[in-house]
Amino acid sequence: MRIKIELLSIIFIICTLNNCEGTNILSRRAVENYIKIIDNNNFENITLTIYYINPYILTRAPLTAEQLINFNKVNKIIISYNVLREHIDLIKQINVDVIVPVRQKSYLDARLCYVFETDRNGIILNIAMGGTNNSVFINGFEVEDNEVFYNVIRPFLTEEALTDLQVYFNRDNE
Repeated sequence: MRIKIELLSIIFIICTLNNCEGTNILSRRAVENYIKIIDNNNFENITLTIYYINPYILTRAPLTAEQLINFNKVNKIIISYNVLREHIDLIKQINVDVIVPVRQKSYLDARLCYVFETDRNGIILNIAMGGTNNSVFINGFEVEDNEVFYNVIRPFLTEEALTDLQVYFNRDNE
């Protein structure tokens, strides 16, 4: 009986580690693909779209990134490639160094999401904020929160958006 319990414990640990590593690899690949496009100065077709609602709006259930994007009261800001090109150093801050897998998985209740996409490749990077453990979801995979994810979009937000989303941008004061 004891051997069975130990064997099951080992199998559980291996499965858990493989799952975390798999998530880390997939989120890293998404960011690597994004960086490759940025490094090739392939800005002609890239756009950034920021979707958000006030974090204090109550919803019947937690929102996924897709549900937030399609939410009837979502605010949407579209940034063209010309503007993105002016902020190349800023958007390059999203790189594999900021990808740290979470230790404890949570669920997403998206209130802020932004998407980099091209006409040719479609969505290359979808970053959603609102993990219950203050985590971030990159293309659906949960990673540790990092200021970089917020700093990248800050210059593109309106005053109204900054006010609505101050809970994300004024976290140092908490």
